[in-house]
Amino acid sequence: MSTSNTTTSIGVTFDPAQQRFFADTSRVQVVCWHRQKGKDFTTAAKAVIDALESHQAWYIVSLTQRQADATFEKCQWWARTLGQRIEQIVEQEFDEYDADFDQLFHFKAREIRLAGGGRVVSLPGRDPDRLAGLTGNVIFTEFGLFPNGGYDHWRVVFPLATRGFKVIAISTPRGKDTKFYELVSNPDLYSVHFCDIHQSVADGFVLRDQDGNPTTVEQFKALYGDEVGWQREYECKFMGALDALIKWAQLEAAAQAGRGLPFDFLRIEREAGWTADFFRALADIPGRPEIGWDVARRGHLSSLWVNDGRGASGGKHLRYLVLMHDCEFALQRAVVNAAMSSKPTSVGCGDATGLGMDSNETLHSKYGDRWEPVDFGGKRKSDLGSGLFTAFRDGAQSLPPMDSAFKFIATDLYAIQREASKEDRGEDGKTRLKLVESENPLLPESHCDIAYSAALAIRAGHMYSTPPLMSAYA
Repeated sequence: MSTSNTTTSIGVTFDPAQQRFFADTSRVQVVCWHRQKGKDFTTAAKAVIDALESHQAWYIVSLTQRQADATFEKCQWWARTLGQRIEQIVEQEFDEYDADFDQLFHFKAREIRLAGGGRVVSLPGRDPDRLAGLTGNVIFTEFGLFPNGGYDHWRVVFPLATRGFKVIAISTPRGKDTKFYELVSNPDLYSVHFCDIHQSVADGFVLRDQDGNPTTVEQFKALYGDEVGWQREYECKFMGALDALIKWAQLEAAAQAGRGLPFDFLRIEREAGWTADFFRALADIPGRPEIGWDVARRGHLSSLWVNDGRGASGGKHLRYLVLMHDCEFALQRAVVNAAMSSKPTSVGCGDATGLGMDSNETLHSKYGDRWEPVDFGGKRKSDLGSGLFTAFRDGAQSLPPMDSAFKFIATDLYAIQREASKEDRGEDGKTRLKLVESENPLLPESHCDIAYSAALAIRAGHMYSTPPLMSAYA
């Protein structure tokens, strides 16, 4: 088999895996590729070019608005790069009710109408029944993340294949209790395209380090620093069955317990929104402030979670939440310092993995044992998940009410999934949690950033406990 890359007449290079997928005309196609392989890019090319040639409709169904918009932009790029005239771009707004979250989601479908009658439509599709009336080819993006394992969506959409249209499912692996896993596991029934990072590198894919220099798979894996994530995202290994670390009923109970308690929220965009006296009420709270800081610079959110002692039965209540987006580290440290200096008994933990290392070392130097840098490597991430699980299981953590504008906090916590393997046990015999982060449907820019800041605050609350309460999950 040739491993050479092929450059099209318009100067776009497809590697061997992309070539095979692009050329596939099978009725049902399944694409399981590692992260950043170019799944959406190749899919957009396939949809646009076929729509031009066949004059048929292609529907690209995503779980979220962000994913739908990103795919649509690639479709536009392909249409214009191919020199094709776009007759019209149509947008249609609609609402979908999600019973799981008791939430109405506002979505926007976007459509490219091409010369000759072909169409490419990108739309969020949380509700499978909304897809029942589609007539055309359908592509599911990140199908492994779809609600209820994707079975309901597959049941509604697959009949299109009986009318001659194509159904394509694309994703990086998630749990085994999904329709995507079932599809990938049946290459005799479906046309399955599989490519992990090792095959990509053999085909010429170049990995680069933090300075942009070429690096090896082993070095890149060390930079990633997450063994479970590496197996799933880059080696395309399906983990065990996944379910939510914290049950929705537990989050509802936490929100009910927090009803009537004070809560302040602040979102800072770049340099805008911060006021130095934001934490002024912390000086008068019962007990000590307990602070967790999940660090991010661009893309994801930097989240600061501050608990006080107002929770029921001696538990903790989320008193302050600060979300920082695209903020310089100097400003982020100023926000953390303001919280820590508000009361001499304040304690905190921060994400010292990667980008957060320098800032957390600085905070530890300033506050000593009151501030703990936490590297998410090794079993520490499992410990954080265990502490989070225990706090909500035991009713020790309360949240703002669900019927407020802050339901996104609960959905962020709910987005952490767990897969506890019986073979993955620590020296104490306890099962080590394997955590999987999924997207927050109400706050798509968060990658469970709020949830991990909560886990760090809970850890801070146990900093002086003996024994620590980090291994209560079994």
